[in-house]
Amino acid sequence: MITKYLLIFGIAHLLGDFYFQTEKMAREKEIKYKGVLFHCAEYFVVTLLVVLPVFSFDMMIASLYTALAHLVIDTVKYLLLATKKIRKSGRVFVADQCVHVFSIFMLASFMTYRNFSIGHIGIVNRMLNLYGYDAEMLAKWLFVIFINHKPANILIQNLLGVYKPKTEDKIIKADNKIGRKIGTIERFIMLAFLSVNQYTAMGFVLTAKSIARYDKITKDEKFAEYYLLGTLVSTLSVVLCKQLILS
Repeated sequence: MITKYLLIFGIAHLLGDFYFQTEKMAREKEIKYKGVLFHCAEYFVVTLLVVLPVFSFDMMIASLYTALAHLVIDTVKYLLLATKKIRKSGRVFVADQCVHVFSIFMLASFMTYRNFSIGHIGIVNRMLNLYGYDAEMLAKWLFVIFINHKPANILIQNLLGVYKPKTEDKIIKADNKIGRKIGTIERFIMLAFLSVNQYTAMGFVLTAKSIARYDKITKDEKFAEYYLLGTLVSTLSVVLCKQLILS
């Protein structure tokens, strides 16, 4: 049962913290506390929308908890940044997300212990069964797809930011935009290959990507190391999702 809770609130977190939160909202919540409040209100609404198909009073309480937990975590982060006890960095982003994930895991554990009810799940299952789909597997695929797009791009950018070679600002911005799109497509293709056990086919994806960057890789040692590290982290994201979630 804990898997269902983790999937529901994991998907809600991905949507609320990455897809529905704009870059403007992300900037404002670091400099204005009302930005934190607005983001947490948005997060709560998104969570309610996600749990709507399986809505119950227990799920309503759980949704409220996630929003309050999110508010506490983001408030602490805001205060630490405001008092300059920490500086905005990739490590802070990773630590922030780890705390959010831990709070969701604790919620799911408590819900399992207290046997929280999931409403209307039978209706949802019957509707999906008409088309030959399993609700839990569909939720797993949604979670994996959501995590390997925007969250994975942002995570990789934050993890590798300190290793990025120094180039002109315009080039950096252009590379970031096209690099994110390439990274997303790359992970989706590898995920498709892994799902049908075509492991060797993944090599063609990585080879095609390397050919496009061949000139820079051969001429710039630092870029080559940065490129390889980013590729490995991106590949690791897909492999972990396949083994831990879809298996």
